Amino acid sequence: MGIKFNNKVAALVSGSVLAMAISSAATAADGPSFSANVGVVSDYRFRGISQSDTGLAVQGGVDLDMGNGVYLGTWASQVDFNWGADETKYEQDFYGGYAGETAGGVSYDVGYIYYAYHGSDWDEDYQEVYGSLGFGDASVGFAYSDDYWASTGAFYYLSAGYSFSLANDIALDLGAGLNLFAEDDMFFADTDSYIDYTVSVSKEFGGLGLSASLIGTDLSESECWATDWCEPTVVAGASYSW
Repeated sequence: MGIKFNNKVAALVSGSVLAMAISSAATAADGPSFSANVGVVSDYRFRGISQSDTGLAVQGGVDLDMGNGVYLGTWASQVDFNWGADETKYEQDFYGGYAGETAGGVSYDVGYIYYAYHGSDWDEDYQEVYGSLGFGDASVGFAYSDDYWASTGAFYYLSAGYSFSLANDIALDLGAGLNLFAEDDMFFADTDSYIDYTVSVSKEFGGLGLSASLIGTDLSESECWATDWCEPTVVAGASYSW
């Protein structure tokens, strides 16, 4: 259930809409160019829910910017769903899309992402289409899956975010997302939706990015597989991009 972490993690809407992470592709370059990132987080959270049993995760990826708005990439992370010996070990995402900006200064990003999970006999793979719009420091996003993680049916995700520039080039990013499920048995409780949120501060030092984020959901422990994966927590992150 994951998404990429890089030096722009603080700008993500709860670490969710991929377009928020790679919208820099909107500016055309002089021909194709590659970039890469590697990082570590104290808890890998995706849409507010821990993917690493609230533990540390090492992550990294590579991106290809075609220079005309088209981009391709892959990203991987350790995961731990605490299912015993037959347990998913890592997630790998494959994505591609198109990003740009209108004459009026509105940025946009549309694309496709495939989430693959390795190390378990469970069928956890799924796909999504996504899109986002940026209006200055504000953004809105949308994602849709026809059959979400672990074959839980159709899923919709709506998100919004706002970024502030603080003193000393520190960024403050706010984000919230609404998760909508076609089925009401995704969690132990009979619920077909939940809200996730993120408040993040970050700073870049050349290619090094550091961040601290308060991430949580409105799900209780009993609604979250009787775990603390959905409880509010502070996540520290560090990454290097080149």
